[in-house]
Amino acid sequence: MSLLGIDIGTSGVRAAAFADDGRLLAVRAERTYLERSADGRVIIDMTALAAAAERLLAAVASLAASSGDAVTAIGLSSAGEAIVPVDRSGLPTDGAVVGLDSRGGPAAAEINKELGAARVHAVTGQPLHPMYSIYKIAAGDGRWRPPQAAGYRGLADFLLGRWGMPPVMNWASAARTGAFDIEAGTWSTEIITVAAQSAPWAELLARSATIPCGTPVGSLGDATATRLGVPAGTTVVAGAHDQASSYLGSGGRAGKFSTFSFGSSDCMAVGTDTRPSGITGSGLATYPITSSHWLTIAGTAAGGWALEWYAGLTGAATEDEARELLDHPAEQPPALLVLPYLAGANTLDNDSHARGSIAGLTLDTTKPQLTRAFLEAAGYELRYLVDAFEHTGIPVGSVRVVGGGVANRSALQIRASAADLRLEPVTAPTSARGAAFLAGVGTGIFRLGHLPEPEVAPPCAPEPAHRAWYAGQRRAYRQLYEATRPINEWLFRAGSANAAGHGR
Repeated sequence: MSLLGIDIGTSGVRAAAFADDGRLLAVRAERTYLERSADGRVIIDMTALAAAAERLLAAVASLAASSGDAVTAIGLSSAGEAIVPVDRSGLPTDGAVVGLDSRGGPAAAEINKELGAARVHAVTGQPLHPMYSIYKIAAGDGRWRPPQAAGYRGLADFLLGRWGMPPVMNWASAARTGAFDIEAGTWSTEIITVAAQSAPWAELLARSATIPCGTPVGSLGDATATRLGVPAGTTVVAGAHDQASSYLGSGGRAGKFSTFSFGSSDCMAVGTDTRPSGITGSGLATYPITSSHWLTIAGTAAGGWALEWYAGLTGAATEDEARELLDHPAEQPPALLVLPYLAGANTLDNDSHARGSIAGLTLDTTKPQLTRAFLEAAGYELRYLVDAFEHTGIPVGSVRVVGGGVANRSALQIRASAADLRLEPVTAPTSARGAAFLAGVGTGIFRLGHLPEPEVAPPCAPEPAHRAWYAGQRRAYRQLYEATRPINEWLFRAGSANAAGHGR
């Protein structure tokens, strides 16, 4: 028998099947594309995304069955903050908005005025920030309101409803809406009531049931199972937010192994046995996977997206051309600094007005030097996050790195040196692996905390010759951010005023 995990992200969908000893049996992936508009909308076509997930599920299930390991359970991993409005039949009334969608600012400001950022953080475990789903819901147009909309679904629970199951939301994904009481394990009446003062339809969010990660949701009926290419009665288990799934899939252990994901967004995930104390106001976000397994995360919104933007700007029009660019960074560290804040600063600084910057450009600056500077920025961000965890008393342990950024050994070496950290690469599809293992937890095959270990590639250690240089660069990196904050605040307000003027 095999376990199948589906990872539904904002830049791609991946399905993978694993044997009950943790061996990878089959994996398939497809890229997805975001739709952007001038008013700050950033959405995904939910019908197309669901079709891709089902197509990959069927392909991987067929490969697993042909090897003698038919699928017995399915787990789902999905991007946080993404939410889609649905009608009474469960069909989408609009695209799914993602974290990069910027329309939640006014609603977040209203919540801040009514409750204060500290109270929001204490209740939800998430810093008050417009990226969270509740603020996008409050900003929604007619397609997000009754009578068109009858409820809201995360990416994973949308699939559950499509498969004829209760569209329940797991605790980790519910927390990333910014409207979940992480202590009570229920929707926060306090947060939703305040949001509903100006957006009454926000109350629809609380109609979704919430359950711990790894809880069985139901079994696939004959017709759905046939369509998906799996045996009738296959169990479907509530998975987790993709960062939690990746943490579990990479062998994360509280105090021993933490995970840094080089994805569309770069994110640090650190586990604890209980809710960490003393982090309110720190910018760290925390949520329960189950009552005895907690995850605390922090990251940069435009990690991989910043690299993708840079590659496109240099004329790399295809994935192969982008890979070629990143394969040839400068051999020596350049006297350059890149702030990769193309979608706001990291979550610790919680500064949505931050903008990207490049310091140190001269007529002699080369493309390989710029490439290296973009890669170094990810290392500086990683070290800043690790230091913040340690400062608040949350032990990080060894850092395992996952995601698309681990395949390029030279890029990973640059990041390790820039961060002055030993990085252990896990090349397996960790989010899908974690989702599959949660399916194993839900069916009694595994226990959390005792999941099969992944294969770990040889680590990348910091280069001693560059240690002093990078210590200075990390200090200058933070100084650059602080120095540009007032400039970026001005640019944000000037840009908003300019856009409003053109709209009249």
